[in-house]
Amino acid sequence: MSQQSHAHTHAHTECCDDHSGTGKPEATKDLVCGMTVDPHKTQHRAEHAGRTYYFCCNGCKTKFLADPEKYLSPATAKAEPVRPDAIYTCPMHPEIRQVGPG
Repeated sequence: MSQQSHAHTHAHTECCDDHSGTGKPEATKDLVCGMTVDPHKTQHRAEHAGRTYYFCCNGCKTKFLADPEKYLSPATAKAEPVRPDAIYTCPMHPEIRQVGPG
């Protein structure tokens, strides 16, 4: 298949993960949970102020859209104290709950 006909069979991002020359997919951080996300593979993305942001899951995307400035300017966000017996839920596996992070 020629390059020209190959280019018309699918979108550019479907054939090439790497545009940096490193041989690795470009990655970005999920602003909500801090997880590394491959922008070419995640289906969870949102537009804000003319920029696209990428997320690991729909839950993180929803939290971001509810209050983008909280995640774009975390230094100005007010931290709430965490109770020592707080129950933490895994964002990737919500059925996993435990006392404390980890």
